[in-house]
This record gives sequence, C-alpha cells and structure tokens, in this order.
Amino acid sequence: MPWEISAGLAGASLLVFAVLAAVTLAEVRKTRRSAADLTAALDRHVPAIRQNLDEIGRNADALSASLRALSERASETGARFESVAGEIRDIERDLQEGFVAPLYRLAAGVSALFAFGAALRGFRRTFRRGRRGKGKP
Repeated sequence: MPWEISAGLAGASLLVFAVLAAVTLAEVRKTRRSAADLTAALDRHVPAIRQNLDEIGRNADALSASLRALSERASETGARFESVAGEIRDIERDLQEGFVAPLYRLAAGVSALFAFGAALRGFRRTFRRGRRGKGKP
C-alpha cells in the first residue's frame, strides 16, 4: 500500500506540474507577444527619436556657437564703449581747459573791470561832490 500512496502522490505531483507548466507556457507566449509588440513599436519610433536627438544636438551646437559669437560681440562692444567713454572724458577735459576755464577767467576779468569802473564812477562822484561843496560859500 505504501507504493500506491507514493504512486498517487507522484501522479498528483505530475498533474500539478503539468498544470503549472501549461500556465507558465501560456504566460511565456503572452510575454513573447508583448515583447514582439514592444519591439515593433521600438522599431517604428527609435529612428524618429534618434533623428530628434541628432537635431537637438545640432541645435545645441548652433546655439553654443551663437552664444560664443554674442559673447565676443558683447566684449567688443564693451571695449568700444570704454574707448568712447575715454574719448568723451578727454573732450570734456579739453573743453574745460581750453574753453570753459579761459571763459571763466575772461568773465572774472570783465567783472573786475566793471567793478573797477563802478568804483571809479563812485570815487568821481564823491570827488565832484566834495569839490562843489568847497567852492560854494
């Protein structure tokens, strides 16, 4: 009788094994179909993705070149601006020294002459009043 139990257990084990093998085989087939669908989708989309990545790379290179050129132009513009600012300072200094300062000195001289003239007129009036006052008894 023990061999009958062993044979029954072996048969049950084989039956369970067969059922599990069938389920596993069905899942493997399903997975294979899913993998085939995924492969087909990748075959359709990967070239477009690769082209997009290549285009992004070219655009990034072009952008980098544009940024380098823009940086160089900005540097040149800054140098030119500094040069123009220096020239403006030089012109301002030359105007100050060659035109404004002499004009101030001239204005100060003219003002001094007017003050001297006004002082002379005042002195003359005072002197005339003093003489007129002495001549009249």
